Amino acid sequence: MLKVLLLKSLPDVYVVGMIEELDEEPSLFIRAAFEIKDGQLSEWPRYTSQRDLFLTSDSIFTILDPSAEIAAAYSQKES
Repeated sequence: MLKVLLLKSLPDVYVVGMIEELDEEPSLFIRAAFEIKDGQLSEWPRYTSQRDLFLTSDSIFTILDPSAEIAAAYSQKES
């Protein structure tokens, strides 16, 4: 499921990726994560080529559906 995440510790950072909710902590697996900045996608987290990561429930502020423009940009990055 493609989603946009806002994190508690980074309120100005929007992360988009394919998420899978898990039954135990860490509660969220994000595959192919990117940061959204000014409508453009850039690698996130920076300084690594790893795009898959786990997050705990206490680090997530909210999970949202991406706009059509962001979903299209994400599809282009993944192809």
